[in-house]
Amino acid sequence: MRNLLSCTLIMLLLAPMTSGCASKYGPQQTSVHYYPACYRPISTLRESEQRVASSTAGGAAIGAVGGALLGLLASGGEAKGALIGAVAGGAAGAVTGNIMGKHQKIADDNRRMASYLQDIEGNISGLDITSASARAALQCYDRQFRLLLKDIRARRVSRRQAEHMFAEIQSGTREAASLLGSAADNGRNLERQYRDALAQEERRLSAPAASRGTRSSASAAASRASLQKAQKRTSDLNRRVDRIADEQTAAQRQADAQSRELAEALASSQV
Repeated sequence: MRNLLSCTLIMLLLAPMTSGCASKYGPQQTSVHYYPACYRPISTLRESEQRVASSTAGGAAIGAVGGALLGLLASGGEAKGALIGAVAGGAAGAVTGNIMGKHQKIADDNRRMASYLQDIEGNISGLDITSASARAALQCYDRQFRLLLKDIRARRVSRRQAEHMFAEIQSGTREAASLLGSAADNGRNLERQYRDALAQEERRLSAPAASRGTRSSASAAASRASLQKAQKRTSDLNRRVDRIADEQTAAQRQADAQSRELAEALASSQV
């Protein structure tokens, strides 16, 4: 009975770790039939996210199983030991955290500021990958739309097929625009977190020397220079997010304009 209870507890712990998580990019909106090359930048982005999520979940699951078994052995078969071991192992297997929590644990000013700089640069790169993937898809779908218009006007495609092809172009275009919106939202959240963290650093560096402990003037100057550099990168992040949001608006307008152009082409060609 004791072993059965232990196994049940382990399975309950593993269930949320091994179940799928919703994509930060939202669900796939586009059924790909005519333009796989145009959707490939988006599918590659999604596959990359899935690999990272699977790796993290796998680490958590392995850690939970190992911890549960060790806990079970160490406690002489007690279910409580398995439970404690599984929780500890799962936590060790999946390394998570937020910006504020992570950097508050770093006591040295210069090392903490260096960590901020690395994180900001890395997160900006992540936003760039998302926006670049969306941009590549948008450009491809726009080229295919122009070719479709030519085929409609030359009556090389039936009305029914043209409508199906255009539906995929529209869906891909709107999904790419949605990716840009997700990137912009993520960037704004990152910016708020960084600004909160950097404001805390600003207050610490501006505090009286007695409250900060004994530090050399050279070390204080280095911390101040690193803080200013991190603040500049955070401002760069804000400008980048604004550009991504503008691209999303342009993509939505493009989708609307394409609908009007298609209707006009179908009417004039009478396919």
